Amino acid sequence: MVNIRRAYVFLVCIFSLQPVTWAIIALGRALIADRENISTEATAFQIAVIVIGLPIFLAHWVWAQRVAARDQDERASFLRRAYLYLTLAAFLAPFLATVYDLLTWSFGIFAGRTTRDLGSIAPTEAILSDLATLPVLGALWLYHQFVVLQDARTAPDTGINGAIRRAYILLFSASGLTLTLVAAVRLIEWILFRFGETTGTLGRTPAIALADQLALLLIGLPVWLIFWIVAQKLFASLNEDERESVLRKVYLYLSVFVTVLIFVTNAAFILAGIFRRALGLRVDEDARTTIAILIGVGVVWAYHAFVVRGDARAAQEEPRQAGIRRLYEYLVAGIGLAALLIGIGGDVSVVITAASEGFRGNDLKEQTAWFSAALIAGMIVWFLPWQRAQIAAIAPLGADERRSIVRKIYLFVYLFVATMTILATAVYIVFRPLSLLLGTRFSGNLISDLAHALAYGLIGIALWLYHGWALRGDGARNRAARIERLAGLRVAIIGGTLSDAIASGLQREFPGLALDTLDLANAPADLSARLANAGLIVGPWTIALDPRVAASPARKLLIPTKSESWDWVGVESARAFAPQTVRAVKQIVEGETLKSGGNPVALIIGIIVLICILIQVLFSLIGFLGMLMN
Repeated sequence: MVNIRRAYVFLVCIFSLQPVTWAIIALGRALIADRENISTEATAFQIAVIVIGLPIFLAHWVWAQRVAARDQDERASFLRRAYLYLTLAAFLAPFLATVYDLLTWSFGIFAGRTTRDLGSIAPTEAILSDLATLPVLGALWLYHQFVVLQDARTAPDTGINGAIRRAYILLFSASGLTLTLVAAVRLIEWILFRFGETTGTLGRTPAIALADQLALLLIGLPVWLIFWIVAQKLFASLNEDERESVLRKVYLYLSVFVTVLIFVTNAAFILAGIFRRALGLRVDEDARTTIAILIGVGVVWAYHAFVVRGDARAAQEEPRQAGIRRLYEYLVAGIGLAALLIGIGGDVSVVITAASEGFRGNDLKEQTAWFSAALIAGMIVWFLPWQRAQIAAIAPLGADERRSIVRKIYLFVYLFVATMTILATAVYIVFRPLSLLLGTRFSGNLISDLAHALAYGLIGIALWLYHGWALRGDGARNRAARIERLAGLRVAIIGGTLSDAIASGLQREFPGLALDTLDLANAPADLSARLANAGLIVGPWTIALDPRVAASPARKLLIPTKSESWDWVGVESARAFAPQTVRAVKQIVEGETLKSGGNPVALIIGIIVLICILIQVLFSLIGFLGMLMN
């Protein structure tokens, strides 16, 4: 009931405050910047929104504040924090956009701008309109920021509230970083275009272009610095929630991932241009834009990679953070390997075609330049993250890496790609000679077509063998680690209604596991010794009350069975206790972190990635077969 009331109050606040805010802004703009063209109908509507909406907001907000003043739980509620940070974002984003517009027009006056790109509003009118907007948005943002700080004094942001705060901080940090990067790239480009021939938008309107990018930089850089410094201070505060934050890892690895892709893609363009010049081809593209992008994203990439390494030294990696790191590494490796395979396949095709038809014309030269660039860029992108993943997997403590669902998806996806490639090329190699024997005539060169299919098949075989070798290596290391753990593990199962089912399940799962079934009610004489020799004790939760069990140094695995006058929060049914207990013992034997279920988020992400790759592979195979059969 309390959450329903909170949801009602804060939804009313959101949907009343925002219309009132923009009605006030629209009225102020009309009065300050455009008095001559004031619409009576629009003015009446704005006044109506303010007269009706403002009392509704104030009544509900005062209600919320009074409840929060006498109840600390209210100040710490998730819905209140969500409302406050959502409102802060809703005011700050348009505030920054308005400041950018104001700076653009202010700088543009000196650069010669007289009208907007769309419309015909005068610069003075635009500046006055912005000046009417900023005080309203700024005052409302400051007020809600003050409320957030007041709440945090009595109810600090922890748990889900801390996640909301981190999302707000990192969202604006990412926005500021993006604006800064775009402005920096465009400014570098502007500088480069000052030398030599000036073409493009920057060449036609250099002063206006410079004014726009300076305005963007003056907005993006302070926003990024302010919010990123706050995020860094929170991480340095030794707060466990901050150090174990998944959102921070997502932010950092996403920044690295995006900048790596942009950097490598543009580096491939540079390489392709170099190869084209070396092959005597005409290059019309201007490399200055590409160089500007390389400089900008290269700096951002290097900085965030440095922060990632610093985080790793400062705090131990938690399982969820490790999952984000693996997702990043295998995504980069997967994209790099795809580019590498495309480059290898393309260069092989060029060699075969040149051997049969000669290396004449510009088409083969163009293909050589682009495929070679893709090969080199793909090799770099694939090798570095894959090498790190392999080192982690073969390490003595690399069991988590080897069992990672992201790693399994990566390996099996490329095994599937390799298998389908071998299947398609083998079918074609058999199909063409048979068709020829049956009298079918093809326009293409039989030897060249078969050579293409054979080469692609050999690439598929190499791909299959390598990833199969990686999988077999993971399996062998996991089996060796399991045998080592089983050799020193003795499981004592304390008698109860589930003991037989648990013992049977463990025997099926681990035939060589040493089991010792005990009954505390009819305890044998050597009970204490047998409990002391056990590596793991499994039984109902009531065994924790027995001093003989408590004295054993063994690890205890308790089952929340029902007992008279005792209830368990969150336990609804005892039907799954036996299989869940067997699963928990298996996790202990495998050296995994004990958990009740799987990771649905990782599974969903993995399935989505797998489906996307499979669809891409399917269309590639269809196109490949169609190309061969034409």
